[in-house]
Formats: sequence, C-alpha cells, structure tokens
Amino acid sequence: MANDERGDAELLAAAARGDADAFGVLVRRHIRAATLLAAQLLGDRDDAEDVVQDAFTVVYDGANRFDAGRPFPPWLFGIVRRLAENRRARAARRAWLIRRWGKGTVAVPEPVQIESALLAGADMELVRSTMMSLSPMQRACFELVTVRDLSPADVAAMHGIAEATVRQHVFRARQTLRRVLNPEGDGND
Repeated sequence: MANDERGDAELLAAAARGDADAFGVLVRRHIRAATLLAAQLLGDRDDAEDVVQDAFTVVYDGANRFDAGRPFPPWLFGIVRRLAENRRARAARRAWLIRRWGKGTVAVPEPVQIESALLAGADMELVRSTMMSLSPMQRACFELVTVRDLSPADVAAMHGIAEATVRQHVFRARQTLRRVLNPEGDGND
C-alpha cells in the first residue's frame, strides 16, 4: 500500500509475521529522520546511511520483542544512537592505532553546513563559528528543526528529551545567532 494508514506498532507486527510491504512502509516513514540523526551524530552521510541500514535490520530482527504499548520512534532512534556511538568508538580506536603506529592521519569530518532563511546573506564563516560555540544539543536541535524541517516532537524522540527542551534549545540557538549576526539589533527578539 502506498498510503498505508496503519500505525507503527501494527506495521511492525505485520512485518514480524513476514509482511515485507508493511516493513517497507515503516522504513519509508522513518528513514529520513533516522538518517538525519545518524548524520548529525557521525558527521558523515555515508556512515549515517550504513548505521540506519543496520538499525532497520535490528528493528526487523527484534520486531517480535517490540512493546506495542510504547511509541516506535524512540525505540528506533535509541538503536540508531547506540549504533552510531559504537561506530564512533570503533573509528576513535582505529584513529588511535593509526596515530600510534604512524600510518598517517585520520580526517575529521566537517560539521554539517548550515543553510537557513535566518542566515541568508550572512557571513557563513561567522555563522559556522557561532554554531560551533553552541552546546552540542542546541546545535543539534536547531539544525534538525530549522534547517532539516523536522518537528520538535520528532527531534525530542530522536534525542530522548522533552519536546519543550527541544523548543528551548532552538530558541536559545536562534537568539545567539541573531545577537552575533545583528549586534546592533534592539534585542527584542
């Protein structure tokens, strides 16, 4: 079904019974948010796609164990976070070994490019440095809500925090960016 109206738990239960189409609907419904989260955690789109693929494999394999009384997105995003942390830890160990044994250097991934109507015409180097001065959670929430156009509820589920906390992080990040980009402003945001 192209426009399947079943809930996530119902789709996962159907997938556990062997309904590949139901699992496909579930994947299409959540792949964008899962990939954005993984990319944010890893800083690399290719690694993020690998992690998301692995996450959906874990979901499929664990479909019978999913508690249908709980929402699906936090479960999926928890799996994505855990797999991303494992990948980062492996990369850090690999980088340490390379540094230790003198085989070269390891490239550090570039931070995600920030493009938004709020920043149109701004000095992008100033924007980047300001973004890097934000706390990691402020930066993550701001990017996902304002740049990637995810809802605060989705971002809250992705990071395991309250929706109000996401809104507060976005608000504070916007204030900081406005203050830096428009220092002569009246301060009445």
